Amino acid sequence: MTKKVIKIKKDATLEEAAEILAKNEISGAPVVGKKNKLVGIISEKDLFRAFYPDFRDIITDLRLWLSREKRRKRKKEKKKKISISKIMTRNLITVDIDASLIKAGSIMLVNKVSRLPVIRNGKMVGIITRRDIFRRLLEEEMGI
Repeated sequence: MTKKVIKIKKDATLEEAAEILAKNEISGAPVVGKKNKLVGIISEKDLFRAFYPDFRDIITDLRLWLSREKRRKRKKEKKKKISISKIMTRNLITVDIDASLIKAGSIMLVNKVSRLPVIRNGKMVGIITRRDIFRRLLEEEMGI
């Protein structure tokens, strides 16, 4: 578990969130609101989805999507300003601090998530990632 968790404020923009993830070389982070309350999770996957056009975008202006340069410019300016609270995952899946590594890994597999906020008495005290579990398994099972 990582105790020094990099958190992103819920009013951060897509651009700010992307910069934080890239700068810290992480693939996602908890999103916090007032009083540092956990309100969601933002991941590279969420950002990836936000930057690619959806069906409505294409129907709205088909010519725009046929021009790669126009598409880049429009998307870049439009998306930079969007708050991550609009695209973050709100359905939080967490694990209690006393949970075993096997339980945490099982929760991740079943729910198809890559990170779990670790909770003690209703407050986030850390985060465990798929990479954390993978490293531990390599150490314990393979001596690597």
